[in-house]
Amino acid sequence: MKSFFLKFGLTTALTVSLFNGKASAETNTDWASKCDASNTAIPSNQRTNCLLTYAAINADIPPEVVKAVALNESGWDQTKVSHDGGIGIMQITNQPRYDQQRLKDDIAYNIQAGLEILNEKYNLKKGDGSYLLPRINGANRHIIENWYFAVMAYNGNVPANSPLKQVDGSVNTNAYQEKVFRDIERQSYLRLDDKTPPVLAKYPFKTSDFEYNTNSSAPIIFKIPLYTINEGLHESPHFMKKGDIAYVTVDGAKLRPEPNTTESSTKPTPEKLSKYTTLTIYDEFQFDSKSRDNQFAWFKVKKSDGKIGFISSAYITKKNDLTKPSVSGVTNGKFYNKDVKIHFNEGTATLNGSRIKNDYLVTKAGSYTLEVKDSVMNTTIIKFTIDKTKPAIPTMNSVSDHSTTVTGTAEAGSTVKLYINHKLQKSVTAASNKSYKFAIAKQKSGTTVSVTATDKAGNVSSTKTLTVLDKTAPALPTVNKVSSKSRAVTGSAEKYATVKIYRGSTLIGQGSVYSSGKFSVAIKAQKTNTYLKVYVIDKSGNKSVRTIKVV
Repeated sequence: MKSFFLKFGLTTALTVSLFNGKASAETNTDWASKCDASNTAIPSNQRTNCLLTYAAINADIPPEVVKAVALNESGWDQTKVSHDGGIGIMQITNQPRYDQQRLKDDIAYNIQAGLEILNEKYNLKKGDGSYLLPRINGANRHIIENWYFAVMAYNGNVPANSPLKQVDGSVNTNAYQEKVFRDIERQSYLRLDDKTPPVLAKYPFKTSDFEYNTNSSAPIIFKIPLYTINEGLHESPHFMKKGDIAYVTVDGAKLRPEPNTTESSTKPTPEKLSKYTTLTIYDEFQFDSKSRDNQFAWFKVKKSDGKIGFISSAYITKKNDLTKPSVSGVTNGKFYNKDVKIHFNEGTATLNGSRIKNDYLVTKAGSYTLEVKDSVMNTTIIKFTIDKTKPAIPTMNSVSDHSTTVTGTAEAGSTVKLYINHKLQKSVTAASNKSYKFAIAKQKSGTTVSVTATDKAGNVSSTKTLTVLDKTAPALPTVNKVSSKSRAVTGSAEKYATVKIYRGSTLIGQGSVYSSGKFSVAIKAQKTNTYLKVYVIDKSGNKSVRTIKVV
């Protein structure tokens, strides 16, 4: 650790460790027992990896950050003592609060001291109690990118470590924290080279965010206390516990039978997993069983199909967000008879497989499947239909004044509404065979009966209307006495009905009933004892008949 801060009296004011509530003189390395190397001067690479990892977890700092800092400070070399007095793997410099000999002899003690100092940098505050170093809005300690400025301060928040070059606004690739974060990408996320797209999220820096004199070693003044980075932040997977849900972050990540990268014909072929595959953490992470160089850890995980294997920490992250995107404007299973606008609160969307923007207007009729996925593949699927075509006009079977049902056909699944004299009575759903049926009370002849069909989208058909038919026979006519001398048959019957007189099958007279209800039909004189049939026929053709005998 370089001593830029010491020149300005910032570090010397911090004499108490800010985690575990212990003074630096009581620096605790109990966590080192997990690696069985707390008193080993030159441990193996994987034991060093173990020590750095568990020290970081104990300090509630992402191990990826700690390992990259140690790599930049000493190349993980505990025996290193620098010309500026930096000691050991974490290059502890000018820190009299620590046992100087133990810093050289005890790697765990050296690591713990370095993490206490790094943690102090993270928590540096101004006189007003606000944080001195910028942070990411809403990010916690487990977010790797949130340690960017603490890493800078570990080396010194001086002009040489400005994130941007003031002269042209380009990234200062020689800044200490930029080197550390490149190593995080290479070692913990296996980024191949600088030509490969960056893994970690980038701050939206502007040169106006920082105030400093390039000709001075005075500390940088930070103008922006909080940065907003909406996507791409990385939470260290090392804090995941058994039972946590994780997802795969890259396509082709291998689920291996053992916690190492060795492959052979005698072992099962590793399964390649798709990005966003959901996994359940099956056990605590472990270190590579073969390689001395791999800095990442291995997690034993279980797939949704029950398969168990090992995956590198470089390729998974905890799935904290289990909430599906919300969608407005359309509802699953609904039909619409108008244009609809699709709005979603996050993620990306496809409609029938094609990418769409937010607030997309759908105008064409058809069946649609909308898929909205957020950054961790929580998915909302909505199926809907736009139908702007009216259903065909329903059919309706004739209705008489004897009818107690109304029947017919309409578009299958449509809502058929029944109106009597233009007043809504009830509704039913047309069956899959298109039939519908209503029960009704008997209606008077001349009553209008109407039906409409409304499809699932709300389109309404034209109206089918029928008039209730008169199927009731007129009352029997009253016929006055007819003698052999009579020249007419008289009596009373339904007004305006037709009266027909038959002798056998021969029509002998015909007339109409007057508005008074009386009738008189002229006939020729008939013989005594002749039988005559007097038919009364109403306007609907219904008949009644009375038989009389000529006297």
